[in-house]
Amino acid sequence: MADTERDYCHLIDPKKYNRNRGCRLHDNAYGINGGGGERDRWRSDVALYRHMKGEGDPMALPGLMATLAFGWFFFNYHPGRWLWRGQLVRRFAKAPD
Repeated sequence: MADTERDYCHLIDPKKYNRNRGCRLHDNAYGINGGGGERDRWRSDVALYRHMKGEGDPMALPGLMATLAFGWFFFNYHPGRWLWRGQLVRRFAKAPD
C-alpha cells in the first residue's frame, strides 16, 4: 500500500494480508457504490470475510462478527428498506472536508 493511499480498514492494520483492498470494496458496497437492504449488507459482509479468509487473515472471523454487529450504523440503506434512509453515522458525524 502506498503512503498516499487511503486507509479503508478501521482498527486493524491495512497493510497486512491485502486487507485494504477488501476493506475498500466493502466500504464501496456499503456506501458510494452500494447500499440497499439487509440482504445487500449481509452479502457485503460475507464478501469481506471471504476475501480475508482467502488471504489467510486470522482476523477474518472477528472482522465478520464486527461488521455483522455494527455495520448497520454505516450502511447506506435505500428508501423503504429500513427505518431511515442513508447512513445513520452521517446524522451524528460530519464528513471531513
